[in-house]
Amino acid sequence: MSLQTRRVVNDSLPGSIFVVLLLIGIGVARIVLTYQVFTQTWDEPFHIACGVRWLHGAFTGCLEQPPLALVAAGIGPYLDGAPDPGLASPWDEGNAILYNRNTYMRNLTLARVGILPFFIIASVVLWLWTKTVFGEPAALLATLLFTSLPPVLAHAGLATTDMAFTACFLSAVYSFTSWLRQPNLHRGLLLGLCLGFAVLSKFSTFVFLPACVFGILVLLWLTKPDFTTTKATIRHLMRSVLVSFMLASALIWAGYRFSASPLSNPKDRPQRVVRLLGVDRLFGEQSKLRELVSRLIEAPIPGSHLLEGLRVLRAHNAVGHNAYLLGENRRDGWWYFFIVVLGVKTPLAFLLLFFLGVVYLLRERTHNNWEQLVPIVCVISMLICTAPSRLNLGVRHLLAIYPMLSMVAGYGLTVLFRPDRRLVLVAAATGLLLWYSFSSTLAHPDYLTYFNELAGGKPEQILVGSDLDWGQDLQRLSESLRELGIKDIKLAYFGTADVSRHGLPHFQPLLPYQPTDGWIAISESALKINGDVIARRMGRSVRAFDWLENYKPVRHIGRSIRLYYLPETEIIKQNH
Repeated sequence: MSLQTRRVVNDSLPGSIFVVLLLIGIGVARIVLTYQVFTQTWDEPFHIACGVRWLHGAFTGCLEQPPLALVAAGIGPYLDGAPDPGLASPWDEGNAILYNRNTYMRNLTLARVGILPFFIIASVVLWLWTKTVFGEPAALLATLLFTSLPPVLAHAGLATTDMAFTACFLSAVYSFTSWLRQPNLHRGLLLGLCLGFAVLSKFSTFVFLPACVFGILVLLWLTKPDFTTTKATIRHLMRSVLVSFMLASALIWAGYRFSASPLSNPKDRPQRVVRLLGVDRLFGEQSKLRELVSRLIEAPIPGSHLLEGLRVLRAHNAVGHNAYLLGENRRDGWWYFFIVVLGVKTPLAFLLLFFLGVVYLLRERTHNNWEQLVPIVCVISMLICTAPSRLNLGVRHLLAIYPMLSMVAGYGLTVLFRPDRRLVLVAAATGLLLWYSFSSTLAHPDYLTYFNELAGGKPEQILVGSDLDWGQDLQRLSESLRELGIKDIKLAYFGTADVSRHGLPHFQPLLPYQPTDGWIAISESALKINGDVIARRMGRSVRAFDWLENYKPVRHIGRSIRLYYLPETEIIKQNH
């Protein structure tokens, strides 16, 4: 490491803890200010209901998501006396909880507050890790960047799983690198704890974490050839790994309320499963082996709900999910989806700082300083993992990449601000930081719908869904319709909220392929995604509501709903 780099890494700024707390506090305030602006997004009632179910002692119907974030979202409404409605669908239960006692916004806020601690945890872990690897100045700048990123602020303000996973995944990767540096019992226990929480936060752990671990081990092998691999060292490492694995397993099982059940469904046991395993064919129906296999199938397995959840998620990925990118609809996804998402949903100044950080790291690092390259390796590993995914559901599925990007971007800023740098570089760094801060400030409160300059002011031509329209602007629509004095409207809303409970005037559904006059409100996702789903069901090549593209909206509600007024004469012209 060069003398200049050593000086930066070893620098310590007075009052840095106060600065970090101030940055986190500003981020928290910006998040909280969004609570009363937006109605529920698509997934929130499901997560809230599943969390309340878990707190009431059950977790049925919720296995596609592990319980940590769900419980965090459900604990506020639960402590406030939310009932356990016992409805068939978690979506219906979630709405029943949100509309309970006619205090919708209060109930939704109580749920969203439960996710806020994960934003704080992620920010603190980011600061600690960056301080360890790059020094105090880089750590402060990385924290500044992370706590003001629009995608981070957006999803930290929702009762969903993505911020929880970001915090837990970051903690797991950090604890793993710390354990590699000094694999003792204390760090092994910390690693096991972080691994357990990561698995309980989101099943993405099973994809991203092995990829990052593999990448880090390859990096260690390439950059630290003197890493000892004697038998004694291997035995010591294995003992530590075993302790971590046991602690993580116990924590995960506790997260599933120590449930245990057979892996197969009752209707499959034991004859069908045994037949599928080929035991009857190989050993006969009266063999002792057949009886042993039958008993094993019947035996309750700890953590079976986790395995069932993974099976459900795998089945979901196999069939894909309706998604939209650059004007095209697909169910099986695009290998470059998340690269495009990062490219348009992340402030350009931030991306430039990240690439500058990569250049400086590759140029200035020493051969043995492998830890400085870990964030870059994790970014590459995570992007590679997303390529085969058929669940192209937005930047939220890659939210955990932002702490790694922030570490490198913070380091890039630090290098540019070095005292020995030419004035032009210091001016460039100041300009990038001001550009970034300006972009972040202007995004308030619409962090969810933030797009950078590459979107050209028409983000709906690139992405919709949770990156633009997730059902969040229903209350804004109601307020706009009251302001305009509109008494009747045709509506195509994309969301899970109960439209009848938000003060809308008389409304009727906007019917597919039926141009109509009067006031029309349509969500971007209803236009681009639902319209395509309807077209495929009806065997048509044109989306169901594409006829509206011929007209200019009167206004946009938030950034996710178009409001049109079409005179009867316009519709007569179109029909002819």
